[in-house]
Amino acid sequence: MFLLRGDHERATTLNEESAALYREQGHKSGLEHAIDILGWAAILGGNYEQAKAFHKESLVLSQDAGVKVITAESIEGLVCAAGAEGEGKRAAKLFGAAQMLREVVGYHSVPAEEALRAPHLTAARSRLDEATWEAAFEQGKAMRLEEAVEFALSEESSSPEPPASEQPTGGTREETLTRREKDVATLVARGLTNRQIASELSISEHTAATHIRRILKKLGLRSRAQIGSWLTERRPSTTDLT
Repeated sequence: MFLLRGDHERATTLNEESAALYREQGHKSGLEHAIDILGWAAILGGNYEQAKAFHKESLVLSQDAGVKVITAESIEGLVCAAGAEGEGKRAAKLFGAAQMLREVVGYHSVPAEEALRAPHLTAARSRLDEATWEAAFEQGKAMRLEEAVEFALSEESSSPEPPASEQPTGGTREETLTRREKDVATLVARGLTNRQIASELSISEHTAATHIRRILKKLGLRSRAQIGSWLTERRPSTTDLT
């Protein structure tokens, strides 16, 4: 409930406690749900590496427990993480696999869940033109469940694709960033967390995460660490970022 309201911090706290109790008592049934929610909370917080780890764990647990709905949700979490890291084709393929699984079990997301996923799916789709997205989506949808799970758990990926709708038409990639995005990029390079960035710039943590996603998309990067490297490489010509 807290997650669907956008309160990922509260959702994280409650589900960390829940997961700890499941593990302490040696129960696996139900653990997959808590870990899946932790993955979605990490996505809302902009921590995609952590989200991937949680969703891969929940995917394994849900497979062992035979809970196909959580299997689909975990794969969709990996869709969002792949899209954020610039892996549009992987995201499309995973999304097709998740849709296949939802059709098999006859379960569809409620509006609140769709709203949670929407911005991340939109970001993933922006990496590819429509034809390329649909082709990869259909490949994923044609997978058997075992193939889909194996692919989702693998590290198979492709080089990050620049957003199809944001191909540079002139100037440098730095020029595509807004002043606020440059400020955020500088703080990311300093190693600040989303919460620290939000405090530094007097914005919400969600807004900080949104800026970081946009920076990664515009620069065609895959991680926060790469933002720091990108700034370091261009430091002589980017003094206005500080």
